[in-house]
Amino acid sequence: LNQSASVVKNAKHIITADTGLMHIASAFQRPITVLWGNTVPELGMYPYLTETSYQSLEVKGLNCRPCSKIGYQKCPKGHFKCMLDQDVSLIKI
Repeated sequence: LNQSASVVKNAKHIITADTGLMHIASAFQRPITVLWGNTVPELGMYPYLTETSYQSLEVKGLNCRPCSKIGYQKCPKGHFKCMLDQDVSLIKI
């Protein structure tokens, strides 16, 4: 965890899912792009420090989201569209 935090601290931009690294990046005030998969920001999942510059990307219109607050080892519906259908061309660095 300390090594991951060190990498994040020295990064210019972090691209992450809703994970602890998102919060570590926020603590170091690094710009963040969050790819929302099984969780949604409406559940209160967002970077720890909200004044941190961050971009939220998610696949809209999936009626299976959120499927879990903490996630599953695999998609319960079997399609994993919340991540596979992400439009990564929208990532702004």
